[in-house]
Amino acid sequence: MRRTRLAAVLAVALAGAGCAAASRQVAWAPDDLRRELSRRIPADEVVVPFELSAEHARRARLLVAYTPSASEKVRILVDALFSPHLFGLRYRVGVPGTAEDAFRNGGGDCLALASAFVGLARAAGLDAGYMDASFHLQQTEYLNDQTTVKIGHITAFVRTIRDRFGLDFGGSGRIYWYQPIDDLEAVAHYYNNLGYLLLEGGGEGGDPAGWAAAAHQFDLATRVQPGFARAWNNLGVAEARLGHREAAVAAYRRAMALDGTLASPRTNLGALLLEAGELDAAGEELEEAARLDPASPNVQYELGLVRWKRGDRAGATRALEKAISLRGEWPAARALLDQLAAEEPAAGGG
Repeated sequence: MRRTRLAAVLAVALAGAGCAAASRQVAWAPDDLRRELSRRIPADEVVVPFELSAEHARRARLLVAYTPSASEKVRILVDALFSPHLFGLRYRVGVPGTAEDAFRNGGGDCLALASAFVGLARAAGLDAGYMDASFHLQQTEYLNDQTTVKIGHITAFVRTIRDRFGLDFGGSGRIYWYQPIDDLEAVAHYYNNLGYLLLEGGGEGGDPAGWAAAAHQFDLATRVQPGFARAWNNLGVAEARLGHREAAVAAYRRAMALDGTLASPRTNLGALLLEAGELDAAGEELEEAARLDPASPNVQYELGLVRWKRGDRAGATRALEKAISLRGEWPAARALLDQLAAEEPAAGGG
């Protein structure tokens, strides 16, 4: 790998980058993690994403065997991860998996690559772990039915005596916000991201079996990490698609209770209440969602719908125009705007 590529993968040292101190223990031995996970979810569902084969662990140790510098070991392993003459991995959107899956597939998504690196680095004796950089990138995804799901951007970090490196395998540049997470939370992200891919693949009018499979993955994520608000929101989306309204409402409310800054569960709950004709309750949730995330086109669109149904044409017009300005031309929003204009009483009419 050329040094220019390596520089893009290795973010600047993270000291002072705006995160909580990474002083707590984050790493679990694979067998210990497997035992802990088995207390929370069925044993046959347990995944240890960073676990390596004996051969891959041996190769990691050999690569850095004659390098005393921890910082140089990090660079050697990153280079090896992507070099076509060594592991030859590539960042591949929508290809989830464990470290060993990434080696078999020739790459994977951010979590798969982070897992491959964490496994290699730990085998080489480095202090490596996962970190959540979700607020570095926009991690709200809009599905075909306009519901919003929350996914994560998971990367890896390494602490050495002098430096703390953050690695961004998508080449997205400097990481301005990050939070080291322990291996349990990384496993919860694994299930959450897998659930998202299943939900996205099902489509708005897709196979309910796919939605059920997605709901199962989101449920695993919340059982591994009960405080994982994003996974609770996503579970609500899957339950709503399955027609399980009470379960969806409960999941959205759980997400809101865990993280009051998230607009997605309020948006999704508002849309569900609107669909049921509960206009006042829907309006309350959507107005609050708009306050939390004024730049979300979906929030503005749903807000326009509920204002229209409540007789507030001027407010609906403002929200729909903002939705279009944020997202670009939007046929559904444009059609409703045209309808509102047609309904406007003529000046001086009576």
